[in-house]
Amino acid sequence: LNVSVSAAAVQSHAACGNGVVNVPERGRVDTVTRGLLVKAEGTEKSHTYNWLLCPTGEALTEEVEVQLPQNVVDGSARISLSVLGDILGRALNNLDGLLQMPYGCGEQNMALLSPNIYILEYLRNTNQLSPPILDKATKFLTSGYQRQLNYKNADGAYSTFGQGLGNTWLTAFVLRSFGKAQSFIYVDPATMEQSKTWLERQQGKHGCFRALGKLLNNRMKGGVTDEVTLTAYITASMLE
Repeated sequence: LNVSVSAAAVQSHAACGNGVVNVPERGRVDTVTRGLLVKAEGTEKSHTYNWLLCPTGEALTEEVEVQLPQNVVDGSARISLSVLGDILGRALNNLDGLLQMPYGCGEQNMALLSPNIYILEYLRNTNQLSPPILDKATKFLTSGYQRQLNYKNADGAYSTFGQGLGNTWLTAFVLRSFGKAQSFIYVDPATMEQSKTWLERQQGKHGCFRALGKLLNNRMKGGVTDEVTLTAYITASMLE
């Protein structure tokens, strides 16, 4: 709502201080307009309901009953409906908007680099990968790849800050991500082979891999919590 206030000069025979009011022939008006945001009384509340419809080739009807609060403000209720054919729904709408430029330490850099790879793979496999998106994403991948090399030790292992003992999980994570990134950017095969060789040296006689190094954010590891799951993760990384 816009509210305007105007002040106009009018002819008067009364004195204004020590002077006489003199109004120009065309008059003089000054106007100020300000916008006011008008909201309905009460507090806005929203409720979301989801249904999975499987028509299996036939028409399907779903009746929805909407119950409004007794104290709802008259005229303020509204309903919106959306239908999505993809089971993943809105999570994949504008997926390219999730692309990010990697930065930070060895952990942070990989946490931002790896989603870019999976986003590219999905867009490519669903024929949604346009040249502008590909160009943007490959620049991010190249930058993240080059940055990650700063955290590689001379023996091929990776650590959070590129110094000290290499981290087994992080090295496997880098190896796996670089392997997937090869289909979009150039990754030095010698670098990957060096990391793979280092991981192989961490395997014990019983077949399991030793957990070396520490992470600042252990949540990055997901379900990798012990020697068995770490071994499974490293094995999968090498196979990919």
